[in-house]
Amino acid sequence: MEGQKIWASILAGIKSQISSSTFKTWFAGSFVLDYKKNDGENLLIVGVKNNFLKEQVETRYQPIIDKTVKKNGFLQTRVIFVVSKNDRQEVLGKNEPLFSGVAPTYIGISRKIDGLNPNHTFENFVVGSSNNLAFLAFNQVGGNLGSVYNPLFVYGPTGVGKTHLLQACGNAVLLEIVDAKVLYVSAEKFTNDYIESLRDRTMAAFRQKYRGVDLLLVDDVQFLAGKESTQDEFFYTFNELYLSGRQIVLAADRHPRELGRLKERLVSRFLGGMAVDVARPDLELRTAILKAKCRERKLNLNDEIIDYIARQCSNEVRELEGVLVQVLSLIRISGKISLLQIKTAIERGRKNVVIKPAPGKIIEAVSRHFKIASGDICGLRRKARLVRARQVLMYLLRQELGLPLGVIGDLIGGRDHSTVLYGIERVSKEMAADRSKNDEVLRIRSLFQ
Repeated sequence: MEGQKIWASILAGIKSQISSSTFKTWFAGSFVLDYKKNDGENLLIVGVKNNFLKEQVETRYQPIIDKTVKKNGFLQTRVIFVVSKNDRQEVLGKNEPLFSGVAPTYIGISRKIDGLNPNHTFENFVVGSSNNLAFLAFNQVGGNLGSVYNPLFVYGPTGVGKTHLLQACGNAVLLEIVDAKVLYVSAEKFTNDYIESLRDRTMAAFRQKYRGVDLLLVDDVQFLAGKESTQDEFFYTFNELYLSGRQIVLAADRHPRELGRLKERLVSRFLGGMAVDVARPDLELRTAILKAKCRERKLNLNDEIIDYIARQCSNEVRELEGVLVQVLSLIRISGKISLLQIKTAIERGRKNVVIKPAPGKIIEAVSRHFKIASGDICGLRRKARLVRARQVLMYLLRQELGLPLGVIGDLIGGRDHSTVLYGIERVSKEMAADRSKNDEVLRIRSLFQ
């Protein structure tokens, strides 16, 4: 008890010398393991959760700790940090606060975070060749907030597990760091909150919400494209978090350079850490995901059925989950399942539902056909070859997805609607007048259908 009181007093002194976010990052999870006399001095042994925390505290803050120890009158006391996995309740023996009055309590707090799905964890994320690098990067970030890959930017097409990785990172941090402040939002939610704060004159509360966290997870960053004032606010939020050593993790459907109508200073910040892609799962990974999903649902399917579903559902993980839902429904109705029933269900579903390709998939197909980097197609250069590819892309985005002209312009480097309209009309006229041009567009369409 004496050691706990001494450490609480020392922590209160430390907190007055550093920022609140820094204090929470490095000292919030510390706890007293022992307090004893040794060779004429008092040893205060303080536990931290991992070796990284121990090294950072000893390297960065030992002078502040020593100064605070002396200032508080504990001249014969030396603080020693050790790595310990002991639970704080076991160390304290009862629900007794680590601090009293001067500083908040940080003892084994468990709470639900809005937006985080507790089922999205690293343990149930199936790893394969298409997502291995991203999985390793997220694991590193989860255990070392603000010190590796900051920011971490993951990109890839819809339905490949980006959101799962973001939320798994948040859940891992909440398990590892006591009282960590984790916020998961979509870029659309950030935008709506910002607009509401301007309307209601609650900007201070908005900034406290987004800048007072230890880990900010932002999904669908492409939504920020073209929203200039929102981008400015996000830039300042990003800087505040980054400069104070807190972690930012972002996800989008394309590489930062290919987002279009995103300010260069934001793109530069996004690329200042690590950008890693997640590709569509190959056959082996789809099979592994199916087996994992079957185990979760206690569903017993034979290898022939699993192999058929994996081969047929090649677009995204969500399609696999949709088929499994159909399988469960069939089992509830008939009590059993056969390969013929699976084939019928998948064919019926495809007749009734037209699955539109993601914009990124169309951009990728045009890039592959013309053998031009997608960044160049969406860039500013106006070489004839680039302009031709750009106009075909505009045409396909309009015809296949029915996107508004302004949205197409945002996707292709921030072109205005008149430029987009001109490009679409030009390709339409070329296809009507020249069969070879029409065939070329059909070949490109076959690459993403």
